[in-house]
Amino acid sequence: MHVESVGSWLPLTDYSTKYKISVSTLRRRIKADDIRFRFEDGKYFIMDEPMGTHQRVHRPSQESDLALVGAHQGIIKGNDTMSASSKDEMKAQDLQDKTVKANKDEPILTAANKLLNELKKAYTQILQEKEEQIFQLKDEVSDLKTLVRVLESENDRLKGFKQ
Repeated sequence: MHVESVGSWLPLTDYSTKYKISVSTLRRRIKADDIRFRFEDGKYFIMDEPMGTHQRVHRPSQESDLALVGAHQGIIKGNDTMSASSKDEMKAQDLQDKTVKANKDEPILTAANKLLNELKKAYTQILQEKEEQIFQLKDEVSDLKTLVRVLESENDRLKGFKQ
């Protein structure tokens, strides 16, 4: 979204404290372009207005945000400033959120790779079975051709015997 408009801008931590929303949620909103923000001198600033007034593009419900706010209420009190330990806890929570996301993605990739390998094995096995069937069918066709020749010669012999 990255919209410039008249109004005051707050750093992430100040916005987080004021509106009781975790920094990691704010970062996700910025990444998803769901919130008005500025990026200056390597820092993000968010328009000083309640979350509900920000235009939301990608996220249809606020249930997950409410759960995160509840989880962080022990970290973020109603204070106007955050202590150094609160900031460290917020950084730790942000890192934990990223780790959880990586751990959730990893089993999916592992499971997908296992499935792919199983499919490859099954496909290879089916191909081998089909090749064996083709070989058996070729043998049977050869046997049937031999049988046809024998029967035709016997038929010719019997015809010559009748005359």
